Amino acid sequence: MASLIPLARLGLDDTDRVGRKAAVLGEAVRAGFRVPDGFAVPWQVLAEVLGGAADDPTVATERIRTAPLWPELRADLAAALAALGDVPVAVRSSGVEEDLAGRSFAGQYDSVLGVVGADAVAQALRQCWASAFSDHLNAYRDGAAVPPRIGVLVQVMVPAAEAGAAFSANPVTGDRDEALVSAVSGLGDRLMAGESTADEWSVRDGAARLVRGTGEAITAAQACEVARLANQATERFGTPQDVEWAYVCGELWLLQARPITTLVDSEPLPGPVEVPPGFHARDVRSPAPRVRLESSVYLPMLSASARHLFAFTSGAALTATDIGGWVYLTPEPEDVRNAERIAEQVADGTPLALVERWESEWKPAYVARIRQFRERDLGAMEDSALAAHTKEVTGFFAELHNVYFQVAGASMFLSAELGLLAQRLADWPPGDVLPLRGGLAGEHMGAVVALGDLARLATTEPALRAELERDTPAAVGRLAALAPRFAAAFEAYLAEHGHRSPGFDLTEPTFAERPAAVLAMVTAQLDDPFEPETRRAALARRVRPLRSELESRLADRTVGERQHFEAALAAAERSSPIRDEKSHLAVSVWALLRYAVLEIGVRLAAAGRIDRREDVFHVPLDQVLAALGEPTDLHEEVRLGRARHLWAQTHPGLRIHGTPTALPVTEPKQTELSAQARHVRDVAAWAARLMQQTPETPETYGLSGLAASAGRTTGPVRIISSPSNFVRLRPGEVLVCPETTAQWAMLFPSLKGLVTDGGSLLSHPAILAREYGIPAVVATGDATTVLRDGDLVEVDGTAGTVRLLGASVAARRAERSHGCPRATPPHSTRIATGPTQEKPKEAGTAGRHDRADLEG
Repeated sequence: MASLIPLARLGLDDTDRVGRKAAVLGEAVRAGFRVPDGFAVPWQVLAEVLGGAADDPTVATERIRTAPLWPELRADLAAALAALGDVPVAVRSSGVEEDLAGRSFAGQYDSVLGVVGADAVAQALRQCWASAFSDHLNAYRDGAAVPPRIGVLVQVMVPAAEAGAAFSANPVTGDRDEALVSAVSGLGDRLMAGESTADEWSVRDGAARLVRGTGEAITAAQACEVARLANQATERFGTPQDVEWAYVCGELWLLQARPITTLVDSEPLPGPVEVPPGFHARDVRSPAPRVRLESSVYLPMLSASARHLFAFTSGAALTATDIGGWVYLTPEPEDVRNAERIAEQVADGTPLALVERWESEWKPAYVARIRQFRERDLGAMEDSALAAHTKEVTGFFAELHNVYFQVAGASMFLSAELGLLAQRLADWPPGDVLPLRGGLAGEHMGAVVALGDLARLATTEPALRAELERDTPAAVGRLAALAPRFAAAFEAYLAEHGHRSPGFDLTEPTFAERPAAVLAMVTAQLDDPFEPETRRAALARRVRPLRSELESRLADRTVGERQHFEAALAAAERSSPIRDEKSHLAVSVWALLRYAVLEIGVRLAAAGRIDRREDVFHVPLDQVLAALGEPTDLHEEVRLGRARHLWAQTHPGLRIHGTPTALPVTEPKQTELSAQARHVRDVAAWAARLMQQTPETPETYGLSGLAASAGRTTGPVRIISSPSNFVRLRPGEVLVCPETTAQWAMLFPSLKGLVTDGGSLLSHPAILAREYGIPAVVATGDATTVLRDGDLVEVDGTAGTVRLLGASVAARRAERSHGCPRATPPHSTRIATGPTQEKPKEAGTAGRHDRADLEG
């Protein structure tokens, strides 16, 4: 048993080991919040000290005071503290039952501040342990039996200039739209202990109002920043949060986060956890459990449409399953007879025909339908019309995905066939095939181009530019006064391109609902606005020598072979924009569904059937629609849905169920297949190898991956885990993220380099980086946990390496492995919603590549 665990290695899954406080802060570190570095002591260490003497509080307290701590623990403490720089630390209790919804145990356990040295920390450990058996804590538990499950968190003390607490919602009125911020000068512990009177701020709609006090501790802008921190914690942990914070040298740090117990009207309630037979991998495209309304729409759609993804390669189908509130993907066995059937469809030209139909029929029809839906006035509709509209939108969402996955399967075949032909005819490396397809084209590019136009317009307005560079969020409300022409263009952009959700989370506001995020992307382009023709010309220059080299290698081939290759290249070029086009359209439809559902929520809340409009997210859609038409009280359904969702958030479950193997394939003898069928299987094998390709770690570098986009660059790291935090990107930074989807395209004009945890040469970040000419390394496995915001890195997209300048990647990995954290602060801006998932490396590459193109 490891006696110490670095904070950066902890997540919500570790609550049962180290207690809720440490697990939450570990999750926050992994999500990108700026949290003081440290380590946790699991509660099992206390259990070993007690030696079974936990039943009697008096005996337990005496044993904690007198029992010797074994030498290994003292040595581990000394080593960990040395790694932190032997600076003063805070030693805080972290109970397994602490900070849960419904009962927070806030202030019930002891904390010891300003502790220096291993001996003093050991004594502070004893004090924290003993506090678990105090009379007042026993009374707080209503006399319930006390299990010895008290972890301890040791963190670097931050020299706070200002500190305090914040509620993301008003704990008295229950108003979710009002955040409350308490602030004092210096350390916040005086406030928590009731020894200091704080300035009290109310923050609503991005504006702060001083309610009580002198206002000398923090400014109104800082109060708004603290409120945003509390709201980000709410997004991350799924329920309104009570956070502790501190400003250090002008930077905001998160010190603690717990649910606001008075706002949670239900305890976490386990849902049915039924694991079907077979192999199931948690869907990386669903980084958080889905609320019940969302699941009632999303899962049936995914199961019905994902079966088309491998229709022209392996023929295997994927289905979606809910296990404990989380989405899992299940690959179904391949039938060897698929090869002959697929060969017939390929011979008939079905893959290219689907692509052509997308271009000529489906895409323009879907664009027109989305515009028609947007023109509808939801507020003016009768209840029956609103219900019909909502059903129509959900049907449209399912139809779009059913078509897309057919076309995606066709596109996968066309790209893989191009790669196979290039390999056979020209001995062409797999990684050099995909750039041949070109890029920077498609329906989705309109939003990117228009964003560059906005940035160019902003550069002509000196007062606006100065305000954007000083405080972008504050500029949102002053655009009309600062630059009326820009304000009108910005409103037009939001109307045309803002009604899209950042991802497939109905609870997440659209870009139109968060204009500050869009304005931040404009600010990031001020020095170099995106110019499509310039970028396309640069892309053509990069592709030209590849084409020339390929043509020279094909020179000695027959006319028929060259024609076959040219036809394959043309087909792959036509299919390349489809994935981003579909995602662009799909999130537009998802936004339509969000708007419709929220309008229903407004009406149900007004009728007293729910308390707040957002409550509808916790009820299946069919029940929501039924309640709109008849007087059905949904309070109990909301309570049940919220309780099960809260339980799922804190119990991510296994990453895989069943035996982690590649897709089950029954290999026939090649002689039993026709030549066309053998060709289909060879194409499928080429695609599988490319998607399953794993990086080789060079000895010289500690961080490596797949060379996804050629070139070398040096720049500061910015870690972003979700589109909701695009606002944090600055121009000229190296984006480090888990992976990207089409919504991330708006960031690429501002990037200097790209590094991802996952992906393959066929994945979205690799393709987009090549189109934009950004050096990129994908499939590093752990870049988001090894690198930190502000790190200076050299990204070599040709060699597939990322070199950390001024520090050692190997040392940081060793810290995580051996429990020796660094004094350097963790990531400051990598904030995501939903529990972080570890990469399913032991699941083999099949689990990853099966989902590589699953962006719906």
